[in-house]
Amino acid sequence: MFKKILFTVSFVILSFYGNAQKNINDYKYILIPKAFEFSKGDDQYQLNSLAKFLFNKYGYDAYFIDEFSGDSNKDRCSALTVDVSNDEGGLFSTKLVITLKDCFNEEVIKSKVGESRLKAYGKAYNEALRDAFETFQNMDYEYVEKDTSITETKQVQPNEDKQPEKKIVNTEKTSEVKETNTKLKEESTTLAVKSTDTITSELYYAQAVTNGFQLVDSEPKVVMILLNSSAKDVFIVKDKSAIVFKKEGEWIYSENDGTVTSEKILNIKF
Repeated sequence: MFKKILFTVSFVILSFYGNAQKNINDYKYILIPKAFEFSKGDDQYQLNSLAKFLFNKYGYDAYFIDEFSGDSNKDRCSALTVDVSNDEGGLFSTKLVITLKDCFNEEVIKSKVGESRLKAYGKAYNEALRDAFETFQNMDYEYVEKDTSITETKQVQPNEDKQPEKKIVNTEKTSEVKETNTKLKEESTTLAVKSTDTITSELYYAQAVTNGFQLVDSEPKVVMILLNSSAKDVFIVKDKSAIVFKKEGEWIYSENDGTVTSEKILNIKF
Protein backbone atom coordinates (compact mmCIF):
# COMPACT_ATOMS: atom_id res chain seq x y z
CA MET A 1 0.00 0.00 0.00
CA PHE A 2 2.78 2.39 0.99
CA LYS A 3 4.73 1.62 -2.19
CA LYS A 4 1.69 2.57 -4.27
CA ILE A 5 1.29 5.85 -2.41
CA LEU A 6 5.01 6.66 -2.71
CA PHE A 7 4.94 5.84 -6.42
CA THR A 8 1.94 8.10 -7.00
CA VAL A 9 3.44 11.00 -5.08
CA SER A 10 6.78 10.67 -6.87
CA PHE A 11 5.08 11.60 -10.14
CA VAL A 12 2.58 14.10 -8.78
CA ILE A 13 2.18 17.49 -10.48
CA LEU A 14 1.89 20.39 -8.04
CA SER A 15 -0.72 23.06 -8.74
CA PHE A 16 0.50 26.51 -7.73
CA TYR A 17 -1.84 29.38 -6.80
CA GLY A 18 -1.20 33.01 -5.88
CA ASN A 19 -2.40 32.67 -2.28
CA ALA A 20 -3.74 29.85 -0.13
CA GLN A 21 -7.34 30.33 0.93
CA LYS A 22 -7.65 30.77 4.66
CA ASN A 23 -10.94 30.20 6.41
CA ILE A 24 -12.00 32.57 9.20
CA ASN A 25 -14.13 29.74 10.64
CA ASP A 26 -10.89 27.97 11.65
CA TYR A 27 -10.23 30.64 14.31
CA LYS A 28 -12.05 30.77 17.65
CA TYR A 29 -11.16 34.22 19.01
CA ILE A 30 -10.84 37.83 17.82
CA LEU A 31 -8.26 40.05 19.57
CA ILE A 32 -8.40 43.85 19.61
CA PRO A 33 -5.41 45.99 20.63
CA LYS A 34 -5.90 48.96 22.95
CA ALA A 35 -4.70 51.29 20.17
CA PHE A 36 -4.34 51.07 16.40
CA GLU A 37 -1.16 52.19 14.62
CA PHE A 38 -2.63 55.45 13.34
CA SER A 39 -4.15 56.31 16.75
CA LYS A 40 -2.60 58.91 19.02
CA GLY A 41 -3.69 57.14 22.19
CA ASP A 42 -5.51 54.14 23.64
CA ASP A 43 -9.05 53.68 22.34
CA GLN A 44 -9.00 57.01 20.48
CA TYR A 45 -12.52 57.97 19.36
CA GLN A 46 -13.54 54.70 21.15
CA LEU A 47 -12.70 52.82 17.95
CA ASN A 48 -11.17 49.85 19.78
CA SER A 49 -14.18 49.48 22.09
CA LEU A 50 -16.50 49.80 19.09
CA ALA A 51 -14.59 47.07 17.21
CA LYS A 52 -14.87 44.70 20.19
CA PHE A 53 -18.58 45.49 20.56
CA LEU A 54 -19.33 44.85 16.87
CA PHE A 55 -17.47 41.52 16.73
CA ASN A 56 -19.22 40.25 19.85
CA LYS A 57 -22.59 41.51 18.62
CA TYR A 58 -22.38 39.52 15.41
CA GLY A 59 -21.37 36.17 16.91
CA TYR A 60 -17.59 36.40 17.27
CA ASP A 61 -15.72 35.82 20.55
CA ALA A 62 -13.77 39.07 20.91
CA TYR A 63 -11.33 40.22 23.61
CA PHE A 64 -8.84 42.97 24.21
CA ILE A 65 -5.34 41.51 23.83
CA ASP A 66 -4.36 42.04 27.48
CA GLU A 67 -7.55 40.25 28.64
CA PHE A 68 -6.82 37.29 26.38
CA SER A 69 -3.11 37.04 27.28
CA GLY A 70 -3.96 36.67 30.96
CA ASP A 71 -5.77 33.37 30.32
CA SER A 72 -3.22 30.56 29.94
CA ASN A 73 -5.94 28.17 28.78
CA LYS A 74 -6.43 30.06 25.51
CA ASP A 75 -4.26 29.24 22.50
CA ARG A 76 -2.82 32.33 20.79
CA CYS A 77 -2.76 30.67 17.36
CA SER A 78 -6.49 30.00 17.54
CA ALA A 79 -7.08 33.77 17.50
CA LEU A 80 -7.04 36.49 14.85
CA THR A 81 -5.81 40.00 15.68
CA VAL A 82 -7.65 43.08 14.44
CA ASP A 83 -5.70 45.77 12.63
CA VAL A 84 -7.46 48.95 11.48
CA SER A 85 -5.68 51.16 8.97
CA ASN A 86 -6.47 54.75 8.11
CA ASP A 87 -6.83 54.56 4.35
CA GLU A 88 -5.93 57.72 2.51
CA GLY A 89 -9.22 59.50 1.93
CA GLY A 90 -10.08 62.65 0.10
CA LEU A 91 -10.36 66.13 1.57
CA PHE A 92 -13.91 65.50 2.73
CA SER A 93 -13.93 61.79 3.60
CA THR A 94 -12.54 59.41 6.23
CA LYS A 95 -11.69 55.86 5.16
CA LEU A 96 -10.86 52.82 7.32
CA VAL A 97 -9.97 49.19 6.50
CA ILE A 98 -10.20 46.28 8.97
CA THR A 99 -7.64 43.47 8.56
CA LEU A 100 -7.53 40.19 10.52
CA LYS A 101 -4.10 38.58 10.94
CA ASP A 102 -3.02 35.22 12.40
CA CYS A 103 -0.38 34.59 15.08
CA PHE A 104 2.37 34.83 12.44
CA ASN A 105 1.15 38.31 11.43
CA GLU A 106 -0.07 36.96 8.10
CA GLU A 107 -3.23 38.45 6.62
CA VAL A 108 -6.25 36.13 6.69
CA ILE A 109 -9.02 38.49 5.55
CA LYS A 110 -9.47 42.18 4.81
CA SER A 111 -12.67 44.22 4.87
CA LYS A 112 -13.99 46.58 2.27
CA VAL A 113 -13.04 50.25 2.62
CA GLY A 114 -15.38 51.89 5.11
CA GLU A 115 -16.07 55.54 4.36
CA SER A 116 -17.64 58.54 6.08
CA ARG A 117 -18.10 62.14 4.95
CA LEU A 118 -18.94 63.51 8.39
CA LYS A 119 -16.80 66.49 9.46
CA ALA A 120 -16.47 65.65 13.17
CA TYR A 121 -13.51 63.28 13.57
CA GLY A 122 -15.04 61.08 16.28
CA LYS A 123 -18.31 60.51 14.43
CA ALA A 124 -16.52 60.11 11.09
CA TYR A 125 -14.18 57.38 12.38
CA ASN A 126 -17.05 55.53 14.05
CA GLU A 127 -19.19 55.64 10.92
CA ALA A 128 -16.29 54.52 8.71
CA LEU A 129 -15.53 51.60 11.04
CA ARG A 130 -19.17 50.45 11.04
CA ASP A 131 -19.22 50.69 7.24
CA ALA A 132 -16.04 48.57 6.94
CA PHE A 133 -17.40 46.04 9.45
CA GLU A 134 -20.25 45.12 7.09
CA THR A 135 -17.77 42.66 5.54
CA PHE A 136 -17.76 40.60 8.76
CA GLN A 137 -21.36 41.35 9.66
CA ASN A 138 -22.59 39.53 6.54
CA MET A 139 -20.10 36.66 6.70
CA ASP A 140 -22.23 34.11 8.62
CA TYR A 141 -19.24 33.22 10.80
CA GLU A 142 -19.27 29.98 12.80
CA TYR A 143 -16.19 28.50 14.48
CA VAL A 144 -15.51 24.92 13.40
CA GLU A 145 -13.40 23.02 15.92
CA LYS A 146 -10.82 20.67 14.49
CA ASP A 147 -10.60 17.11 15.81
CA THR A 148 -7.10 16.66 17.26
CA SER A 149 -7.68 13.32 18.94
CA ILE A 150 -5.50 10.42 17.89
CA THR A 151 -6.82 6.88 18.04
CA GLU A 152 -4.58 4.78 20.27
CA THR A 153 -2.34 2.50 18.24
CA LYS A 154 -0.19 -0.39 19.29
CA GLN A 155 3.31 -0.65 17.92
CA VAL A 156 3.96 -3.85 16.06
CA GLN A 157 6.79 -5.62 17.86
CA PRO A 158 8.68 -7.97 15.56
CA ASN A 159 9.14 -11.43 17.04
CA GLU A 160 12.85 -12.06 16.75
CA ASP A 161 12.76 -15.44 18.49
CA LYS A 162 10.10 -17.11 16.41
CA GLN A 163 10.18 -17.07 12.65
CA PRO A 164 7.32 -18.53 10.59
CA GLU A 165 8.28 -21.88 9.20
CA LYS A 166 7.95 -22.34 5.47
CA LYS A 167 7.03 -25.87 4.45
CA ILE A 168 6.87 -27.26 0.95
CA VAL A 169 4.20 -29.91 1.10
CA ASN A 170 4.18 -31.08 -2.46
CA THR A 171 6.94 -30.59 -5.03
CA GLU A 172 4.33 -30.81 -7.77
CA LYS A 173 2.76 -27.55 -6.57
CA THR A 174 5.82 -25.37 -7.22
CA SER A 175 3.82 -22.43 -8.54
CA GLU A 176 1.60 -22.35 -5.44
CA VAL A 177 4.66 -22.43 -3.15
CA LYS A 178 6.27 -19.53 -5.02
CA GLU A 179 3.07 -17.50 -4.72
CA THR A 180 2.89 -18.25 -0.99
CA ASN A 181 6.53 -17.23 -0.48
CA THR A 182 5.92 -13.98 -2.36
CA LYS A 183 2.98 -13.13 -0.10
CA LEU A 184 5.07 -13.92 2.98
CA LYS A 185 7.81 -11.57 1.79
CA GLU A 186 5.28 -8.77 1.17
CA GLU A 187 3.76 -9.29 4.61
CA SER A 188 7.25 -9.31 6.16
CA THR A 189 8.06 -6.03 4.40
CA THR A 190 4.82 -4.50 5.68
CA LEU A 191 5.64 -5.58 9.23
CA ALA A 192 9.14 -4.14 8.93
CA VAL A 193 7.73 -0.75 7.99
CA LYS A 194 5.12 -0.79 10.76
CA SER A 195 7.73 -1.77 13.33
CA THR A 196 9.44 1.58 12.85
CA ASP A 197 6.23 3.46 13.68
CA THR A 198 6.52 5.90 16.57
CA ILE A 199 3.95 8.37 17.85
CA THR A 200 4.93 12.04 18.03
CA SER A 201 3.04 13.26 21.11
CA GLU A 202 3.78 16.96 20.52
CA LEU A 203 0.88 18.81 18.90
CA TYR A 204 1.68 20.62 15.66
CA TYR A 205 -0.53 23.39 14.31
CA ALA A 206 -1.11 23.49 10.53
CA GLN A 207 -1.08 27.07 9.25
CA ALA A 208 -2.10 27.65 5.64
CA VAL A 209 0.66 29.01 3.39
CA THR A 210 1.09 29.24 -0.36
CA ASN A 211 0.54 25.79 -1.91
CA GLY A 212 0.06 23.95 1.38
CA PHE A 213 0.60 24.24 5.12
CA GLN A 214 3.42 24.92 7.58
CA LEU A 215 3.53 22.90 10.79
CA VAL A 216 4.47 24.87 13.90
CA ASP A 217 5.00 23.78 17.47
CA SER A 218 3.95 25.58 20.67
CA GLU A 219 6.89 28.06 20.67
CA PRO A 220 5.75 28.71 17.81
CA LYS A 221 8.53 27.42 15.52
CA VAL A 222 8.13 26.11 11.98
CA VAL A 223 8.85 22.36 12.04
CA MET A 224 8.19 21.50 8.40
CA ILE A 225 6.35 22.71 5.32
CA LEU A 226 3.77 20.47 3.62
CA LEU A 227 3.21 21.04 -0.11
CA ASN A 228 -0.10 20.15 -1.73
CA SER A 229 -0.26 17.20 -4.12
CA SER A 230 -2.92 16.00 -6.52
CA ALA A 231 -3.64 13.01 -4.27
CA LYS A 232 -6.19 13.46 -1.49
CA ASP A 233 -4.72 13.75 2.03
CA VAL A 234 -1.16 13.38 0.71
CA PHE A 235 1.44 16.14 1.15
CA ILE A 236 5.06 16.40 0.05
CA VAL A 237 7.50 17.54 2.75
CA LYS A 238 9.55 20.45 1.43
CA ASP A 239 13.33 19.81 1.18
CA LYS A 240 12.89 16.19 2.38
CA SER A 241 12.57 12.81 0.67
CA ALA A 242 9.36 12.36 2.61
CA ILE A 243 5.61 12.62 2.48
CA VAL A 244 2.81 13.08 5.00
CA PHE A 245 -0.40 11.16 4.31
CA LYS A 246 -3.57 10.21 6.12
CA LYS A 247 -4.11 6.54 6.89
CA GLU A 248 -6.92 5.10 9.01
CA GLY A 249 -7.60 8.50 10.59
CA GLU A 250 -3.94 9.21 11.45
CA TRP A 251 -1.35 11.46 9.82
CA ILE A 252 1.76 9.46 8.91
CA TYR A 253 5.20 10.97 8.22
CA SER A 254 7.14 8.62 5.90
CA GLU A 255 10.75 9.26 4.89
CA ASN A 256 13.02 7.26 2.57
CA ASP A 257 16.75 8.00 2.85
CA GLY A 258 17.57 5.77 -0.14
CA THR A 259 18.04 2.58 1.83
CA VAL A 260 15.51 2.52 4.69
CA THR A 261 11.93 3.76 4.92
CA SER A 262 10.89 5.06 8.34
CA GLU A 263 7.48 6.17 9.53
CA LYS A 264 6.03 8.02 12.49
CA ILE A 265 2.57 9.23 13.47
CA LEU A 266 2.15 13.01 13.72
CA ASN A 267 -0.33 14.82 15.95
CA ILE A 268 -1.50 17.61 13.62
CA LYS A 269 -4.25 20.17 14.21
CA PHE A 270 -5.55 21.58 10.93
